[in-house]
Amino acid sequence: MTAATAPVRKKPRVDHAARRDEYVRVAARVLLDKGLHTATMRDIADAAGAAKVLFYRLFPSREALVEAIFERVAGAIEDAHAAPWEGYGSMVARVLETARQEPAPFLLVFRNCRASQPEWEARLRPLLARTALPLFKPGPDAPPGAEDRAQMAAGALFGLFLDSMVRWLEDSDGLTDAERIRWWGRIVRENRAAGREAYRLD
Repeated sequence: MTAATAPVRKKPRVDHAARRDEYVRVAARVLLDKGLHTATMRDIADAAGAAKVLFYRLFPSREALVEAIFERVAGAIEDAHAAPWEGYGSMVARVLETARQEPAPFLLVFRNCRASQPEWEARLRPLLARTALPLFKPGPDAPPGAEDRAQMAAGALFGLFLDSMVRWLEDSDGLTDAERIRWWGRIVRENRAAGREAYRLD
């Protein structure tokens, strides 16, 4: 077979979605290890074994890459909330199960949410409150302003959620996941009763 008649070899197709997903995973680990505001795109590219230019093709800036990490965590919370309710603590159990598979993005977001990324808190707080809002739906006889009070009640466990998830993912509290979720379920149940009373929702 001559060069003129040799078949043309096609370049293998690049799975951009899979590559993007891998870069987000690597970036989360590097940013967690080196520091959210310290690690560079060069650090991340080196850890991924890729040229920096490849990162910029998928993420036009470092901020866009960090945003993709945050969106992964927020999306996991949304997905957990969208699943059927299976009792107190079931939503948090699903978030924990997802986070166990790849802890770095969750640890990065939950550790930095209040300390150095106030915009993350401003976005996560209402998201988590929305997942709890059905527990605080005002009754028909609730005094005026109950909808606003329900929002406050639904957000009461935000800080405890962040701190607990970090401890759980670090396995620093001496509990099993089953014990953690059972404990969390009790807290949510008691918080619902106390919140409905305190905020006059019935």
